[in-house]
Amino acid sequence: MVEPSSRLAGAARDFLALGVGNYGAMAVGLAINMLLARRLGTDGYGRLALMLMASQVLLLVAVSWTNAGFVRFASREHAARCTVAETLWARLSILVPAAAAGVLVVLAVQRPLAAYLEIPQAAVWLIVLHFSAASALSVIGAVFQASERMAHYGACLFLDKAAMLLCILLFPAAWTHNPMVVVGCYAASSLLVAMWGVSVVGLTAIRPTMATRSAYRELILFSVPLLFSTWAGFFGANWFDLAILKWYVPLSGVGVYSLGAQLAGVAQQLAIIFSTLVFPSLSVMVAEGQDVRIRTLAERLLPYWLLGTAVLFTVVIICAREGIPLMFGRAFSGTAPILALLMVATWALTLFTACAPVVAAYGSMWVLSGITLASAVANVMLDLVLIPPLGGAGSALATVLAYGLSALLVLVFLQRRIGGRLLRLGWVGAPVVVGCVSFVVLEGPWFYATAVGAAFITVAVLVGAFRLFHTDDAVFFRDLRLPLPFWRGAGLAAGRRSS
Repeated sequence: MVEPSSRLAGAARDFLALGVGNYGAMAVGLAINMLLARRLGTDGYGRLALMLMASQVLLLVAVSWTNAGFVRFASREHAARCTVAETLWARLSILVPAAAAGVLVVLAVQRPLAAYLEIPQAAVWLIVLHFSAASALSVIGAVFQASERMAHYGACLFLDKAAMLLCILLFPAAWTHNPMVVVGCYAASSLLVAMWGVSVVGLTAIRPTMATRSAYRELILFSVPLLFSTWAGFFGANWFDLAILKWYVPLSGVGVYSLGAQLAGVAQQLAIIFSTLVFPSLSVMVAEGQDVRIRTLAERLLPYWLLGTAVLFTVVIICAREGIPLMFGRAFSGTAPILALLMVATWALTLFTACAPVVAAYGSMWVLSGITLASAVANVMLDLVLIPPLGGAGSALATVLAYGLSALLVLVFLQRRIGGRLLRLGWVGAPVVVGCVSFVVLEGPWFYATAVGAAFITVAVLVGAFRLFHTDDAVFFRDLRLPLPFWRGAGLAAGRRSS
């Protein structure tokens, strides 16, 4: 039997490695965006965003919809047999034909696609190359997640960005003034890291395996709802916003909005790391019928996480007005108000992403698909109404309302499914809303004084309302007794602090 101290040490190492990888990737990604924004300008940055949008659409349709199902069933396979090969090859037998079909469709519409993106027809092949490399990296990253190799997954996240930054720094500056060269750099970095990931896993660990009929059936039944939600997710995401913006604002406006979306995406990585850590554990907890512990986790742990992200996003809003022109150049000053709105949307997405793994662990994938579809429909309708008169700000406001709807719906479902008072978690985002309203209404010293003071008061009220930082929380975390080492270690550490 493994000693608790060893479990805690191993869990701490994994958490630290994943955190360093994820947050390191965020820092490097920020540096990449700073360099690209200054070298490409608003027009070139907008064209780059549109090319990456086309690749992302392929990734959503062909790859992303099977990711959650793979992690769910492969983590169980790994827990039972210390391998993920059967689930991996079941997924690849679905993924490869879907990817091939997507590429054929892109090549069939190569000419009109190139005209829309304002690139040469031959550059469409760069989009295909980037999609292929990103797909390979996504698959190997999911293998690391399912086999509880979070340190290697964190390394994947960091190395992908580090290799991209290295390409930009090593290539002559004149080359990276061309967005097509930049897309090639993105593809090369993802492909190199994917090859490294395969070498770490080892070919014997992922050797071709004939999957059973039940493995195919479970993966398909779980993932098919996500096929629809990924399509809906595209219409509810910033990629669709860019497609609509292209018709109403110049390419420079697309670039200004895209930078705001990229910066918001960096912040959204915080939500991703949380769901990455908890999803495998939740799948096991649901299988063991630990509903009470799941409700305790949602009511006692989530407020800490959500308030921490709310404070961080509020700081981003306060710093945006002066920080963005300083970091990216005066040409991108218009990104600041867009980012302020997108921080509210990002917090709503953080709330949704924190709750979605619980829904997925219960196998309620059609519920997630329905919520995503409702959010996507709202985003499309609001984009069409708000973008023509307001441009990028209208798109950001539409994103806020659409993401807010998805967060509300997932809270309503979970409150009915596991009980408790989960709806009140929505109030934890109040500091971000206060900061955004202050940004829109006020300027100069009045903005900074009001935003900082109001946010501080709001945080203090929330700490009291949710009874945060009380000693009895250590008891809650200890009594969770979650099945995987990370959560067991967290409970033991909290118990020791209370004693």
